[in-house]
Amino acid sequence: MSRGFRSIRLPGDFDPCTLLAHPAANHVVASYEQPAREFALVGVGEAGRAEAAPRVGPSGVREAVRRLLDAPADFDTPELRPRLIGGFAFDGARPPSGAWDGFAAGALVLPRLLFVRDGGVSGVVVAPGVDPGEVEAVLGGGGSNDCVERTLTIAHDIDRTRWLTSVAAVAAAVRAGHYEKAVLAASRALIADGPIAIGAALVRLRAEYADCHVFSFRAGASTFLGASPELLVSSREGLVRALGLAGSARRGGDAAEDERAGQALLNSAKDRIEHETVVRALRESLAPLTEQVRAPNQPVLLKLRNIQHLATEVTARAIEGIDILALVQGLHPTPAVCGYPRAEAHAVIAQHETFDRGWYAGPVGWLDAAGDGEFAVGLRSALVRGARAWLFAGAGIMGDSRPADELAEIEMKFMPLTGALAGGAAG
Repeated sequence: MSRGFRSIRLPGDFDPCTLLAHPAANHVVASYEQPAREFALVGVGEAGRAEAAPRVGPSGVREAVRRLLDAPADFDTPELRPRLIGGFAFDGARPPSGAWDGFAAGALVLPRLLFVRDGGVSGVVVAPGVDPGEVEAVLGGGGSNDCVERTLTIAHDIDRTRWLTSVAAVAAAVRAGHYEKAVLAASRALIADGPIAIGAALVRLRAEYADCHVFSFRAGASTFLGASPELLVSSREGLVRALGLAGSARRGGDAAEDERAGQALLNSAKDRIEHETVVRALRESLAPLTEQVRAPNQPVLLKLRNIQHLATEVTARAIEGIDILALVQGLHPTPAVCGYPRAEAHAVIAQHETFDRGWYAGPVGWLDAAGDGEFAVGLRSALVRGARAWLFAGAGIMGDSRPADELAEIEMKFMPLTGALAGGAAG
């Protein structure tokens, strides 16, 4: 067994995500992929972790990350370099409670075996001290994972009266000039007629939402998973990318209806103001960490299976010494998941939300020894434990928000995970 990292090439068409519908799924500790980009990371087993202390934030794990990755690395192509996978809570100062018991303020895992597909390169990175023979044991496991369909029943739902009252109160406060925006989230608890198959749910999400960031992270008996449309930030050799995503509408039933819905979203004053608030805040947050910050003047439509959003990509060059952890700490939480200004929006969330967001709307992703990496926002997500699941979704509240419309948006955002967990089409 090597004291350093070792990489093993696999056939170029090997897809690590086949392990999710495989007995190895029982040992998957974390995964992150963008199916449309042919990029996937699947971590099997845990060789170590960097855990964030409360109130410290992502930058606080930097030294632990350095220790985990500070070993010789034998890889013949950069695609097969060592990486950590993980994420952070929405509010790292809040102790985990309720369904989130067992999750830390943040954690990045070093897998024993990191299966990688990056463009045309596939392989596995073996952690220091791990027998490479484990690769063959995982790939030769045989059999198939449990993909049975489940019947889901609502165990605890949104308090609609309270939700509608909260939206009306927040919209009135925005109109009065107390703050520009606040994001209110809601949770729905489900119970299935048997254990929910995490791997099968991820396979369904990647098939239905290939343009999203599909992720999972296991803590004890619970797994946080989802298919997020929103990139928080990525950094590669100094090039920084972030995505402003705010403003939503349903997809149309046919091409003509879909075109009308998209144009209405582009022309919506409420959605454009909400979107411009997010992009402005991204630029402001990137300013002390980067240079050459650029963003187009007009958003484009990001069309997903059941919803479309206004989207603007912001690019920049990182200042020397700024790594992905510093960027994540500087940008999170964006107005897309918190509100603006940040402090006032946090207070609104604490006043109106009655559940712990945990890792919902927090950063999820990966990083490497060079300080490069990519983190998405943990949206369109659920926490699963055995036969129980908790769904999470939020809506941005502006001065002209209508409570009934915001509730309909929440219901629409619950759909992808409801379908994936049940085993039906991820609507």
